[in-house]
Amino acid sequence: MIRTVSFMAGAVLALLLLMAPAAALGGDEAWIEVRCNVNGASIYFDNDYKGQIASGVLSVPVYTTGTPYYTAKATMDGYYTSSVSIGSYPSIGESKTIYITLNPTPTPTPSSSGSISVTSSPSGAKTYVDGSYYGRTPQVINGLSVGSHTVRVEYDGYQTWTQTAGVSAGGVTSVYATLTPQPTYGSIYVSSSPSNANVYLDGTYKGTTPMTISGVSQGSHFLEIEKAGYHEWSSSVKVVSGQQSHISATLDSNVQPTTGTIVVSSTPVGAYIYLDGSYQGRTTAQGFVIIGVSPGTRTVTLKLDGYQDAATSVNVNAGQQSSVSLTLQTPGANTGSMTITSTPAGAEVYLNNAYKGITPLTLSDLAVGSYTVSVQLQGYTEWITTASVNAGATTPVSAQLVPATTPTPEAAAMPLTAFGAIALLGAVLVLRRR
Repeated sequence: MIRTVSFMAGAVLALLLLMAPAAALGGDEAWIEVRCNVNGASIYFDNDYKGQIASGVLSVPVYTTGTPYYTAKATMDGYYTSSVSIGSYPSIGESKTIYITLNPTPTPTPSSSGSISVTSSPSGAKTYVDGSYYGRTPQVINGLSVGSHTVRVEYDGYQTWTQTAGVSAGGVTSVYATLTPQPTYGSIYVSSSPSNANVYLDGTYKGTTPMTISGVSQGSHFLEIEKAGYHEWSSSVKVVSGQQSHISATLDSNVQPTTGTIVVSSTPVGAYIYLDGSYQGRTTAQGFVIIGVSPGTRTVTLKLDGYQDAATSVNVNAGQQSSVSLTLQTPGANTGSMTITSTPAGAEVYLNNAYKGITPLTLSDLAVGSYTVSVQLQGYTEWITTASVNAGATTPVSAQLVPATTPTPEAAAMPLTAFGAIALLGAVLVLRRR
């Protein structure tokens, strides 16, 4: 009985000892109430995170018998970190209130200026911003106000380069200037005796004398002056920048010229010129002169992408200048057709003296207007008429060829034989009468 009581007493004592820590932990608990002016602020006790402020307060349990905390700290983005001393702990089962105030950090104000970085090719060029000189490239110009600025880059022997560049707050705008060499120009005044001669500069037709050729690059150039019936004149000419050179040419008469010239112009300009199928060059605003053309009837054809070919014949005389001016037509615009037949068939067809083919023949995309149609066949008289072409219509042309009436040798001898017979008969009658 005594042993039983002693065992039970020991068990109760052991149970009390086991429960002692829990009782002690629960028995020395207190609270520190942290109040802060910023919700969401993080609270630390001696760098030990405790939670965030909600509705302006955070209750933190502490134990009076444990290791004490000394400092309470609050942190929040956009605010300075603030710390306060916790001080003495509250009594068991009680609370203590501490206050932490966070002050906002200054809001960074955007920069009111920016920069422009200027580089150039070639480098070493003078750099100006809004008319003010800032040095030679490569160059970075700082402290420029936000907005648009005019950048100018200059280098001797090169064209001035300018561009508008935008500057943003705190930013750097990059500008790259590719400089173009500055060409230097002069002019040439050309006159001739006689005047109205064709002028060529470096092989390019420029017009007729007297004339001024402007925009000629500085340096030596080759000048040619030509007029039908005269020997060609040529010489080199030196052009100085900003100055005008004067050339006066006296042409020598060609007593027995063997060739002529043709001046060709077109609407629009730039058409490719062919003389009897041989390429000559392209028309310009001043026209194009074909020199050294053998006398006779020649065919000039003009070709240009997007336009119908235009052709015409021109008579060339030695020592004289002929002119050709053609207007090119777009396909289907103000055009018509012509159908040409002949009896007998197989005759050659010429339209405005330009050969077109053999009958029967249909010519399409002809410009509206009148044409001279010639139909020729060996052994027949040439048949000629004028035919009109109307837009969107086909003009029929029918040639009835007539055999040529060339007298044969036998026919030509007949009158002489008859005359002889009559003379002989007359002589016989005279003798009989006698």
